[in-house]
Amino acid sequence: MKKFILLCIILVACTAFKRIIYVPTSYEYQDEIDCLAKNIYFEARDQKTKGQIAVALVTINRVESKKFPNTICKVVHQARRYSNGKIKKHMCQFSWYCDGLSDIPRDRIAWKVSKTISRAMLKQPGVIIKHFGKNWNMEDFLNGATFYHRIDVNPYWNSKMIKVLQIGDHVFWKDYLND
Repeated sequence: MKKFILLCIILVACTAFKRIIYVPTSYEYQDEIDCLAKNIYFEARDQKTKGQIAVALVTINRVESKKFPNTICKVVHQARRYSNGKIKKHMCQFSWYCDGLSDIPRDRIAWKVSKTISRAMLKQPGVIIKHFGKNWNMEDFLNGATFYHRIDVNPYWNSKMIKVLQIGDHVFWKDYLND
């Protein structure tokens, strides 16, 4: 029962904070859900729900940006590669993807939460979700941010960007000059 209540809260939170902008075709849909869920899981499973949603929003905002690939899976798997196609270790947009560790989620509850958030984030556009008699408007509370990092690092690229928000131990950034 606790798991069910937690999943309901997540669904409500996702629909309250998001604008729906990306709709994959039906054959891509499950792959896109899994790619987004893995990104949420490996980047933010230790964060509160809003932080997990924010990581998903950055991923989706990148899909909408002309500076990044046009699908969630391509955004998540974006990496520098050797001439033979192998991924260069620690040279990915999202660190978990090329850290050399297993990409199989081990924490079953965190994985279910990530999948639930992912599904909620990829709902059909124009749909107004009703929960507890209230319509939830879909808004991007990150204002289109396409970058983030943990607070314990200071990457070179953030000096030319504007800080949008800090949630938990992640700082979210928007590149207003180059959008």
